[in-house]
Amino acid sequence: MARTFLEPRSVAIVGVSTSSAQAYKAGGRAVLEHLRVYGYQGDVTVVHPSATEVDDRRAVPSLRDIGHVPDVVVVAVPARHVLGVLQECADIGVTQTLVLTAGFADMGPDGLALEQSLLDFASEHGIAMVGPNSTGLVTVRSGLAMSMTSVLTEGEPIAPGGLAVIAQSGAIGSTVVERARLAGVGISHIVSTGNQRDMDIPDFVAFFAEHPDVDTVALYVESIRDGVLFSQAVERLHAAGKRLVAYLGGRTDAGEQAAASHTGKIAGRGALELGLLRALGVTVVDDPDDLWVLGAVRTTTTSTPFPRRWGMVAYSGGMAVLATEQLASAGVVFPALSQQTLGKVKERSPQFVAAHNPLDVGPGSMPHDFRSYLSAVAADPAVEALCVPLPMGARGWNQQSVDDVLTVMDESGKPFVVLWYGGYALRPYIEQLRARGVLVAEKPSDLGRLVRALLGPERTTTGEAAVVDHCGAGSPSAKGGAAALQRLAAHGVDVVAMRVLGDDPAAVAKAAAELGYPVVLKIGDEDVAHRTELGLVTVGLRSEDAVVSALGVMRERAGRAGVPGTRQWLLQAMATGGVELVLTVRNAGRLGVFGSIGLGGAAVEVLRDVESVPLPCDEETLRRALSRLRTADLFFGFRGSDPVDLGWVHHTLHRMADLLHTARLREIEVNPALVDGGGGVVVDALFVPDISG
Repeated sequence: MARTFLEPRSVAIVGVSTSSAQAYKAGGRAVLEHLRVYGYQGDVTVVHPSATEVDDRRAVPSLRDIGHVPDVVVVAVPARHVLGVLQECADIGVTQTLVLTAGFADMGPDGLALEQSLLDFASEHGIAMVGPNSTGLVTVRSGLAMSMTSVLTEGEPIAPGGLAVIAQSGAIGSTVVERARLAGVGISHIVSTGNQRDMDIPDFVAFFAEHPDVDTVALYVESIRDGVLFSQAVERLHAAGKRLVAYLGGRTDAGEQAAASHTGKIAGRGALELGLLRALGVTVVDDPDDLWVLGAVRTTTTSTPFPRRWGMVAYSGGMAVLATEQLASAGVVFPALSQQTLGKVKERSPQFVAAHNPLDVGPGSMPHDFRSYLSAVAADPAVEALCVPLPMGARGWNQQSVDDVLTVMDESGKPFVVLWYGGYALRPYIEQLRARGVLVAEKPSDLGRLVRALLGPERTTTGEAAVVDHCGAGSPSAKGGAAALQRLAAHGVDVVAMRVLGDDPAAVAKAAAELGYPVVLKIGDEDVAHRTELGLVTVGLRSEDAVVSALGVMRERAGRAGVPGTRQWLLQAMATGGVELVLTVRNAGRLGVFGSIGLGGAAVEVLRDVESVPLPCDEETLRRALSRLRTADLFFGFRGSDPVDLGWVHHTLHRMADLLHTARLREIEVNPALVDGGGGVVVDALFVPDISG
């Protein structure tokens, strides 16, 4: 269906003003104008109740009077009249509509109900819908400017190129396109999904995977409706050797609230969506401008992680310093250069005692020797990508610098990144580099941000992490205690050795001796959530007397806390060593099932340092998620300790996910699990049932 929307042979527009005043060129009238300006060659019919012609285009009073079935009907009438237009579409067999009209879910409960009536009718009659609240669809090469956005006619026409832009927000999408146009970056398509209640982002991503004009897809998204469909579309795009660059609006709590008021985003999903994007290998950016900057980059590494081992050659020492600081903080590694590379460098400049990386060859290398140095470093087997920091343009070497970079890039086949810190005079040269797929940063801070997006937040020693809410005991329906641990153990999860007992002190003391000291005693009732805060957990008990005494004290505390008289007590072997983890699995509806992991115990409340992955996943995806944590060093061997057993964590998350499904739960939280290099055990757990029906 996406193909017909973007490559229609005929279009009808319902809702076109007959006024020629500039102020009225909005909605359907703007679409009509843009189709004319961009030279769309398909059949265009205007539907107007009284006019017979608008801007030299035939006008008819209704869709029934067209005489043929248009491929796409553009709807730009007030919200209360849209259903009537859809009824006409059904009468004549139209199957695809583009609804520009706003005033539906974006306007609150009444608008949502009206929108649902449209969706129900369209579904019943087999009508696919883009929108409502879309600004339109554009295919640049064919002139299909079926959009009301003013970016199409304000300024120079949009040049064709390899970047397809999909935006849930028409305003953001238009701004991204305008910024790309000003920078000389060509566009293949523009898609505004609007409220995306029918035709959705995956429909267009999958279409672009097969389209020969598309090299990269730039996506502004506030809500991923269906995690499975989205994943399948992205995997098709990557399989075609193309990259998805995405900006996720609403990844923070405040951003989610803003997105909810905009397009109906479900609160609490932003961090999970971010985890999904990262697990799929999507390039996630932190600035919408980076959508078109990275979208213009073409490399041979679209389906694999961007390389981290870089070389650098500069003829300005200051520029080399700026670039090195930014790249190092972004996770770039500068490997030592080989003796062979040193020999090539010394052929041109014997004063180089060692070929250090980064390599500053000084301004004396221009204009004749710089290319040789660049070629030598590019040929080094330890170097996987190259950065060339260039100054403003000393002595008119701008074109020479461009030629050197492009020549060596073609010879080496390795990706090149240029930091060119200057002014407007550099624009023609930067456009040449971008036209060939070179990533160009125009400020040092841009370089760091862009490369962090390319490499992803995975790290070895430093980095950033997303914050994700965990399944907390604050949920009124949460169940824990002995029953939760027993169900986990029965489902193949390693749980600490334990006994579930009644209120008999002698039986508790006997069980403690059988487990072996030291032991932990805690109340085991499933409805008691805040055991530690209530003083109903005692650790490190090393004798029968200590166990009996602790039981007596906690029985009194339980009485004061209002815990019923018939109680369960949970006696556990005291697990020590390893790292305390919080492990959560959560059913996020159509988005999918997600596992979250982070530092456990009380630290999860303080640090909120948790990463999420879609389940099922492989161990490498889980490892990369762990590496994004601020506390990552604790998981991978800190000060000589063993790394945590990633296989145990992987197995446990998947067993929890399986139990989530079979027991019809919404969330399971394990906190803590104690994990070392040889496995782990679960110490405590909470279940939240699925009460959605």
